[in-house]
Amino acid sequence: MNGLWIGVAAGLLAALFSALSYLVSRHHVRTHPELREGEGGMRLIVQAHVLMGIVCIPACWFFWPEDGGPAAAECLPPVLACAAAYLVGQVCFFRALKRVPASRLAPLLGLKIAMLAGIVTVFLGHPLDTRQWIAVALSVAAAFALQRGDDRLPASALGLMLVACLCFAIADLSIVTLIRGLTDGSGATLGRFHAGTLAMSMTYVACGAMLLPLAPAMLPRKLTGWTPAIQFSLVWLVAMISLYACLGQVGAVFGNILQSTRGVMSVVLGALFAHLGWHDLEEHVDRATLLKRIAAAMLMTAAIALWFIDVS
Repeated sequence: MNGLWIGVAAGLLAALFSALSYLVSRHHVRTHPELREGEGGMRLIVQAHVLMGIVCIPACWFFWPEDGGPAAAECLPPVLACAAAYLVGQVCFFRALKRVPASRLAPLLGLKIAMLAGIVTVFLGHPLDTRQWIAVALSVAAAFALQRGDDRLPASALGLMLVACLCFAIADLSIVTLIRGLTDGSGATLGRFHAGTLAMSMTYVACGAMLLPLAPAMLPRKLTGWTPAIQFSLVWLVAMISLYACLGQVGAVFGNILQSTRGVMSVVLGALFAHLGWHDLEEHVDRATLLKRIAAAMLMTAAIALWFIDVS
C-alpha cells in the first residue's frame, strides 16, 4: 500500500511539473530572440536534451548498482525504444505548442491512456477489467471536455497530437519494461525508485546522444542563449524523475491516468497566468469555459478514484 501511495504522489508531481514545463517552453519559443524565429521548438528540444544528457551521465554512474547491474543486451533495447519514441513525440508536441496554448493541448495527452489501454489489451495480453475501462473512458471524456467547443484545434495540430500520444504511449511501456528489467531480471537488488531514477538517467543519456549530430547547428552561440534550455531542463527533469518513479510503482495505464491531471493543472496555471497579464502564455477564458474545465477536472478525479479503489 505504501508503494501505491508513493506512486500516486509521484504521478501528481509529474503532472504538475509537466504542466509547468509546457508553459516555460511556450514562453521561450514565443519570446526568446534565438527561438522565436524558424524551428525554435526544435532548437529548444536539442539544447535541453543535450544538456540533460550531459547531466545524466554522472547520474548513471551514481545510481548504477554496486553488484554489477544489468547486461547491456537486457537494457539497451527498451532504452533506445523509449528515447526514440519520446523524441518523436516531443517534436510533434512542440510543433503543435507553437500554434496552440498549452491549456488546450495538454488535456489531449489524456488520449494516450486509451492508446495504452488498447496496446496492453490487444498486443500484450493484459486485458483491463470493467472498472478499469470505465476509468479510461472517464479520462478520455475529461480530455475532450477540456477542449473548447467553439474553437476547435486545427487539423494539423490534432494530427500532431495523435502522433505524439502514440509515441509517448510506446515510450511509457518501454519505461515499465526497463524498470522491470532493472528490478527483476538483472539480479541487482534495486528498489523501484532507485531503478526508476537509473532508467530515467539512461534514457536521457540516450536522448542526448541521438540529438548530438544536430548540436553544432542548434546550440546557442552566447552564454545567455542557454537560459531557456536550463530552465526547461530543470523543470522537465523533476517531472521525469517523478514520472519514472510513478510508472515503476503503479504501471503504465494508471500512471498515465494520474499524469493526465496535467491537463487540469495546465488549465489552472494558464488561467492564473492569464489573469496576471501573461497573455503570451495563455488567453483569458470566460466563465462558461471555466465551468466546463471544472467539470472535466471532476471527471479526471473520478477516474483516478475509480482506478485507485480497484488496485487498493
